[in-house]
Amino acid sequence: MALEIVGHAIVSADGMIADRDHKMPAALRNDADWRRFQAALDRAVLVVLGRIGHEAHPNPGRKRLVVTSRVAWLERAPGDDHTMLWNPSGIGLRRVLAGLGIADGVVAVTGGQRVFDLFLPGFTSFELVTVAGLAIPDGVPCFSGGLPWDVLAQAGLRAAETEELDAGVSLTVWRRP
Repeated sequence: MALEIVGHAIVSADGMIADRDHKMPAALRNDADWRRFQAALDRAVLVVLGRIGHEAHPNPGRKRLVVTSRVAWLERAPGDDHTMLWNPSGIGLRRVLAGLGIADGVVAVTGGQRVFDLFLPGFTSFELVTVAGLAIPDGVPCFSGGLPWDVLAQAGLRAAETEELDAGVSLTVWRRP
């Protein structure tokens, strides 16, 4: 099996992942998506996320890599043997993965915006869930470069399959050809 880098996001109809306070509004949560998302993370060899997400959601024992500028390059998270804190300006991802013994499997990238932007060139696929009819004015966009479907297409990914998870909640899997 090869190494796959898979992004996971749920966004409002206007492409936002959080409100202006960097919190995920309740209207953006969906039980069907949550179950699917958690199952995907359980299958991953590594979950990559930003510091805000890491601090908001305790680690249930998965191997985590937290993107943060609060460390020089790579450190074990205090009190969590499953989590490493990583500053991408201090050491590259390939060296980190080699050091963690990860050569194949799925690396699940769960955001936020800075993390999605960082991994955009390397995504092999991106699972984008959209909540129709929901707008988050002044929210945090999934990608800094624009609407997620436009950014993914510009990065060379193509919408490969779409599935309705729940009323008004759809999953589009974007794949690199």
